[in-house]
Parts: sequence; structure tokens; C-alpha cells
Amino acid sequence: MRDALMLQLEKFSYYQHLSLSGGQERPIYCCRLTEIRGSRYHVLTRIQDAGLDFTGRTNFLAHHLVFVPEEVRQFASPPLILRNWSGWIKSWGKDPELFENEDWSSLAGLSGSAFIPATHWQQLTGDAVNGFGLLEARAGMALRVDGIDDTQVLALFAESLELLEMRDPRRDFRASAWQYTFTTSMQEQDNPADFRWRCLHSDNPASNRFTGPDTRALTDIRAGRLTPEETTLAREGKQPPRLVQPPENITGKEGETARFRAKAEGVPAPAYQWFTLDRAGNQKPIAEAASAELQVKNPPVGVTRYVVRAVNSEGEVTSDVVTLSIEQRARVATARPATEPPVARSIDKVPVKSKDDIERQRHRLEANQAEEVYLKRTQRAKVLLACAAIGLILSGGAVWWHLASAKSPEPKANPVTDNSSPKMPESNPPPMTQLKSVNAPADVAQEIDRPVASVAEPFSDSITGPPPPWASRRIGNLSPPTSAHADKDQFIVIGAGENINGKADNFFFLRRPASNSMEFIARLESASPMNASRHGIMLRSSDDPAAAFAFVGLSQSSIFWLHRDDSSNTCQFMMQPIPQLPVFLKLSRAKQSVSGAFSVNGSNWTWLGTNQIKLPEQNYLIGFAVSSGNNQYSVRSKFDDIKIAEGGTARN
Repeated sequence: MRDALMLQLEKFSYYQHLSLSGGQERPIYCCRLTEIRGSRYHVLTRIQDAGLDFTGRTNFLAHHLVFVPEEVRQFASPPLILRNWSGWIKSWGKDPELFENEDWSSLAGLSGSAFIPATHWQQLTGDAVNGFGLLEARAGMALRVDGIDDTQVLALFAESLELLEMRDPRRDFRASAWQYTFTTSMQEQDNPADFRWRCLHSDNPASNRFTGPDTRALTDIRAGRLTPEETTLAREGKQPPRLVQPPENITGKEGETARFRAKAEGVPAPAYQWFTLDRAGNQKPIAEAASAELQVKNPPVGVTRYVVRAVNSEGEVTSDVVTLSIEQRARVATARPATEPPVARSIDKVPVKSKDDIERQRHRLEANQAEEVYLKRTQRAKVLLACAAIGLILSGGAVWWHLASAKSPEPKANPVTDNSSPKMPESNPPPMTQLKSVNAPADVAQEIDRPVASVAEPFSDSITGPPPPWASRRIGNLSPPTSAHADKDQFIVIGAGENINGKADNFFFLRRPASNSMEFIARLESASPMNASRHGIMLRSSDDPAAAFAFVGLSQSSIFWLHRDDSSNTCQFMMQPIPQLPVFLKLSRAKQSVSGAFSVNGSNWTWLGTNQIKLPEQNYLIGFAVSSGNNQYSVRSKFDDIKIAEGGTARN
């Protein structure tokens, strides 16, 4: 291998004396990549005129430095070594020799040198950013360098390769810089394929041979589009990071996601890393926390501490310590035994409620008041119905007595024990079974639901409205008022409407916009068991009564899977026997495929169906759909454990 390498270096050792043809003698600097028996080498070469020997023949001196690819990252760029290394031999009186035991400390010392800002490009072209233009130039382009000293050419090359830090896709610009081969003066014996940048002098016969249609002066090179960061690097040089927006302390509630934000500036753009701190001040990096924003999901109750560090090739900066203070959410306290004395609490330790706590307490009080109104009205309606039933029984008895008295007093068989008397059949419905998807008739609610004696709630306006982005909507023809209340962890929906069925719908919809793929889960904790009632969750294309939708929910006796495409004239449905409440409901959308499911525990799901339903990609609607089967009365539903995820798996 050594002999093969020496033979290759001898092939690179040639020099064309220009003084013999009236030209100017000048040193030639080259950077090549060569391959010998499957191994690659980087070869830096300096060749110069060495005068005449005692016989009057011309001499030249060629000095080569050879590097393997594994070691180039630790050295400066090739043009910087060719220009600034003090070890280049400029005179020699011995036979060719291979240097092996030299002191290379001066070569390693150049690794800290930097050729930015690009002052030579600024001086020769009027703008330092033109150094990027050389990186953009076509590989193999010939460059005229008349009037430019060879050390200036090397300086221009070195500056452009330093600017490569902003353009290198591998983020390893020091190794990439060694892939840019060049020569400061093409000779007639040169192989053009050896060089990416080929410099030509007009007094060299090789100039005529290698000039092409796109040959241009090196000082005419101009850069294309530039980023502000690239402009700053070329004109001002590298800058260490500095925090222009340090993170700030945060106070939050248990279960809420906390977000720290920071902004650092520097050239090159700094990278971020967030750390947690223990009580001793020891820093621990947070996995995958390498951006300007840190999200802390489900932070622990109490105080935790963080810092962020910004780093680039010029240095680093670390922020001051910031704290995340998490308050525990209020819990419902259990009653103490009567014999246990109350615990005294000093006045100065009484917690002061925030505006958010006061607002949530107001919502809970209003919800409790609304529930009391609902129960009282339901109880009053039951009493009125019972009184009406008793009145009907008494009236019927009086009529029967009058008719019996008018007839002959002959004895008759007891109607209870007389086998000849007709007996009314029982009205027990057949057992519920899963049905295949069919077109539902307009009165599907009355045909499917099992009659159950119940009393609907009259309309109420006493419950507060939901927070944005949730909004209440009456779909179809609903003349009476409807209402909904959103507490911190639950929705109470009171609504009416004749149906969710057929060609058009009439129901109450508490909804919000959604986009793209979606998973929507909610637990139906309670529902009014009225004939033809519907309580569940829905995906819907719009508020139009005939809009496409998918619905999974509860009828009076069944779990329902209802859907309608915009090209369908009627709904399609599927049902299963209802489990005991509460029951979990799920709707999942992937592109135009929508699926419905239910579960008794929120983990083991029973899938009811999957259908192609045309919903818009953006701003379709999701929410809670409630209908009573009658426009005169409303029914009440309570939903909690609500989870919504757009483009992923649902979370709280």
C-alpha cells in the first residue's frame, strides 16, 4: 500500500514552467481525493519552481500532505492549511523522502482558525454574502483568477467553506469541506475530473484548453437567496448564544399541562436543551426536550425547578432557574363523625380563592339548583299523573256500578275466576338482538323502543351555557327553549326534539368544531328513560337538519349506531341490548371512515359498525345530541369522563 501511494504522489508531482513561454511562475495549491486499492485519501499539494540545476535544467519542488478520512474533522479546512501552515517546504536539496516522525503540532494548531466574517469576499466583490455563491456554483466550473494573488484565492475558498456550516445538510461541515476539491492554477497535464473548482490564468496555455461557456471571473460570483442568519454569518461572523426571551415562573392547577417558553439568538442558530433541578441544584436533561418550548404534562403537585441551555459552535448560555408551582385541585371532603371536634384553623392560613375557583363554584351551585328544579318538577309531574290515574279509576268504577245496578240482579260468574272471560295478552316485547344495517322507517323510534312509564321534564332556562368553543344549537324545528350546562368535569344537557332519524333531524346539539382524524369518547352517566328518547355523541358535517352524521348513543332500551351520508335519504341504524348505566361511548374518524362503539368500563369496546360518511376535513362538528321524541317535553342527560383527540388517541 505504501509503494502504491508513493507512486500516486509521483504522478501528481509535475510543474509547467511558464517563464519559458513568457508567463509568470507562481506556486500551485491543490486539494484532491484519490483512491488506492479500495482506500480513499485526501491529498494536499504545494508545487513551486525550484530554479535551474548545475546543468541548466529546470527544477521544481512538490510537497504533499496525505490524510485518511477518519482524521480530517480534527483539522482546519484544506485552503486554510495550504495558506497558513508554516511547515510547507520551499527549498530541498535531497532525494525524494517520506516524512513519518515529524512534529505536527503546528498543523493541529490551525484547527482553531476561522475565516469569517468573509472580509476577502467583502473586499473583492463588495459584499461578504457572495461567498455563498461559490458553494452554489456548478461543480467543475472554470474560474478566471487573473490579478488575484494565490493567497487571496485560498482565502476566498477558506471563507466559503466556513460558510458551509449553514448549508451542509449533514451538519458536519468540517468533514464536508474536505469534499470540495480545487486547484489554484490548472496545468495542461491535469485531469479536470480531479477538481470541483478550477482556476485559470490567461498566461497559462491550459487556459485555452479548459475554458468553457460558463467560465467567469472569481470576483463576479454572486449569491442567490439568503436567510437572515446566513447574511449575519457572512457579514458579522459567528456569535455565541444569548437569551432574548428567558423562561418565566408558572403557576398552574393539578392535571393541567404547563408550558415554558424561551428564545435564544446566535449565529449559527443555537440548539436548546431543558433540564430539571433537584434540591441540591444538580441538573438532569429532559428526554426529547430540545426545542424552545417545554411542555410538562400532568406535573406533580408542589414546586419543581427547570433551566434551559442554548448552545452553538461559539458557546452556550443557561437561563436562571424557573419554578413550576402546581396547586392541588379541590376535593369533596367526607363528613366527620359528630363526636369528633372540629379542627381549629388560624385565620392567616385560610386559602384565598381565585377568580377561576369562584367561577367554578358558581357553575356547580347553578348546576345543583337546576338539578333540584328538575327533580321537583319530575316529582310534581309524577304526583299529577298519579292523581289523574286515580281519577280515571274512580270514574270508571262509578260507570261500572251504574250499569251493574240497572241490570237484573241474577248472579254471574266471578270475572276473575271465570275461565270463559277473555284475558288481555301481556305486552312483553321480544328480546333485543343485533340487527344488520337497514333503512329505518320514519317512525323507527316508536317501532323499536320498549314502552316504559316515565315523565319528561318541562323546558328549563335556568342552567348556564357552555364555555367556548362549545355552543348550543337547535337542529331542525324546535320551538321551545333548550339548555346545557358545562361544569369542570361534566356536561349536563337538557334538550327536546322529535327525532334523530329519517331525511331530517329535530334535536338539541351541544357541539364544537373539529378537524382531520378524530377520536371522541364520553361516558353517559345518566339519561331520562323516555319513549323514543335519544342520548349520545355525534359527528356531523353541519347544523343543517339533513346533514351527514354518525351517532352512537342510548335509546330507551338499546345502544344505537345511527348514520346518514349526504347522498342518503334516510338514516341507517344498528342496535344492541343496553348495558347498565353508566356506559362509555366512542366515535372514531379516519379520513371518511367513521366507527362507533360502546363499553361498560372504558377499555373493552364493543364495535357497532364502520361506515363511509362524507364529512369535511376541517371544521366538521362533534358533540352531545339529545332528543326527547316530543317537542313539548325535554329529557336530561349527564356526560362526564370526556376525551377528545384530533389526529390521535383520545386523552383527557
